Amino acid sequence: MKSVVYGETKITTGDAIAEAVLAYAAALGENGSTDIVEVPTFDEAGYATTTELLLGPASQVLIEVAPDDELEPEDDDLVNELTRRTGAVGGGRFLDAASAHSQEPAAKRLRTDPPTS
Repeated sequence: MKSVVYGETKITTGDAIAEAVLAYAAALGENGSTDIVEVPTFDEAGYATTTELLLGPASQVLIEVAPDDELEPEDDDLVNELTRRTGAVGGGRFLDAASAHSQEPAAKRLRTDPPTS
């Protein structure tokens, strides 16, 4: 599991979802666009809920490892949609770069040596 840290708030969600949100936020920031995404999570009592995030150039978003939990939200449709949106705004290079699981040389290079432009 991972936490999406947005301001002073942590939203705990599945790994793939968090990584897709981060990639989309990077792509939106790079081209000056904004969007709202609904991230599945759970509340303090363990009930499933969603949190809306406003992503854009001024967003300060990071992901961090969270303790594994059997309640880890998974949503392949959301991940696919965020991947589609990331590509649509010209952020294709962020798709592999945001994935901590990607072993592609280009992804590793982007994580450790981001482009300067």
